[in-house]
Amino acid sequence: MSRFPPKKILVAYDMSDVSRTAWRHAAALAENGHATLDVVYVEPWQMGADLMPPPGPASWRTGELRKKILRAVAGRAKVVILQGDPARRILSYARLHRCDLIVVGTHGRTGLQRVMLGSVAEEIIRASPVPVLAARGAVRPIRSILAPVNFTDYAEFGLGYAAGAAAAMKADLTALHVTDDPVWSGNPHFRLGDAFKRLPLETRRNCRLEVEVSADEVAEGILSARKRHDWIVLVAHEKSRIKDAFFGTTLERVLRKSPVPVLSVPFPRRETAAQEEHGHHRLSVGRS
Repeated sequence: MSRFPPKKILVAYDMSDVSRTAWRHAAALAENGHATLDVVYVEPWQMGADLMPPPGPASWRTGELRKKILRAVAGRAKVVILQGDPARRILSYARLHRCDLIVVGTHGRTGLQRVMLGSVAEEIIRASPVPVLAARGAVRPIRSILAPVNFTDYAEFGLGYAAGAAAAMKADLTALHVTDDPVWSGNPHFRLGDAFKRLPLETRRNCRLEVEVSADEVAEGILSARKRHDWIVLVAHEKSRIKDAFFGTTLERVLRKSPVPVLSVPFPRRETAAQEEHGHHRLSVGRS
């Protein structure tokens, strides 16, 4: 069962600057929450013309790579080197080893460049059974968390997880409702307060809530509000594949432009026994 603060953190690492940023954020979280760290490096490969996968990396090369990564992380983590599709191998490792959090760096590609090159971070976020922190910027104390809420079941679930994180890190929590049609929003302040009252008592006791309402396009409203906060917490949920391909979900649009870390929380779906056997696990929205 995934939890906050996480006790087992996976860091996706590829020697790039963005993955070094991910490492720094993951290391700070691990130190504050006494978590273990697994640094996972995936060497990508493409299927050959004979439809056979290439041979695995030579043992001497793997050994040298592991030493290089261990020096980069100052020996503070377990280093794992895999081969294959980066997003799939990272997700498979997270499920198999029951990680509570995945930390990734992101290039923030937009437009045609993102369509052509894709984004491993976005692939991981779409399919991850556990929260994913898209790390950006310098590491700093988490004093304020922004949780956008649009009065859906998945958004209320995200508010609960954000409240649990805020309580664990002794941070302030702001629930934000952004609407481009204020007439149909009812009384957002009342509805946000009511949603907070439905959270576990222990979480509410250790979390101070502020409420904000903004009239704007949703992603732009969230990005405008983030200036006063250290993290944004959003929920990853099912969306139309056509819409996702051409316009992106609110989460992805915020992810590509936000200069502060974005924590993506997967909305739990009904799981089959087969999925549970392969390591899928549900989320709790506070300490466990």
